[in-house]
Amino acid sequence: MRPDLTTLKLFLAVVEERSIAKAAGREHITAPAISKRITELETALSVQLFDRHPKGIRPTAAGEALVADVRSIFAILDRAENKLSEYAGGHRGRIRIHANPSGLSGALPVALREYLDTHPLVGIQLEEKHSVDVVRAVTEGEADIGICAPHTPAEGLTLHPYQTIRLVLITPQDHALAKRKTISLAEAAAHDFVSLSDTSSIGNLVLRVAAEQGVALKHRLQVDGFDGLRRMVEAGLGLAVLPEHCALPYSKAMAFHCIRLNDSWARYRLNICTRDPQTLSMAARLLLNHLKSGSQTR
Repeated sequence: MRPDLTTLKLFLAVVEERSIAKAAGREHITAPAISKRITELETALSVQLFDRHPKGIRPTAAGEALVADVRSIFAILDRAENKLSEYAGGHRGRIRIHANPSGLSGALPVALREYLDTHPLVGIQLEEKHSVDVVRAVTEGEADIGICAPHTPAEGLTLHPYQTIRLVLITPQDHALAKRKTISLAEAAAHDFVSLSDTSSIGNLVLRVAAEQGVALKHRLQVDGFDGLRRMVEAGLGLAVLPEHCALPYSKAMAFHCIRLNDSWARYRLNICTRDPQTLSMAARLLLNHLKSGSQTR
């Protein structure tokens, strides 16, 4: 029989009080009950743990050896309890976030820095995915929090409005449209385009809108990511549609021009998607609340 924690706690109380009666009073148990526990412990370990004298009780050499181990056990348990309380309070944990390119390069980095400044023991695993893959990962439990485009089907998930996205048309600096400040997709359709891949939510949005408006876009080539799109426009291969915050900061260094799209569909809000928020860890719930509160100012 292995000793249980209650018996070990009573053993330690007897050692520290040098009296079964005093240990019983401290631990709110009867003296005969403690005596029985100690006798059973000695029998189980096949060793005498105490020398009993008329003036009290003292641990034997074996008892002293056990004292050190028991104190180590309780120290480990205390550390574990403290650590678990940090998880329960949201001060420690690990959060998995999947975000589409627009969400990853928008307000998220600053929001994560603010959160981690006040939660230094929380670890975050962040991955960039297309919106459909973000929704799949959250649905299947591979991610705790997702950031996706609003027109992405997300059945069964809880959606929270997030950052506002403004789409712009980017052109080479020497392009005929480069001096325009605003433009519609229909007006730009006469020129060559560089498009995002079919798995991109923005690429699909542009194709869907063009089809609804009866606009035939001339796709000169297709790329998979924002960086490739910017570089193709910089090289003069065509026009492209990007979120403003993913285009404007690069425009001077990469020699392209940004024109705000004035179509109503070119301004929308990303969604934060989660499973039932009550099933998230406390750390993830605190981050979700931080992202939601920050989105109200954007």
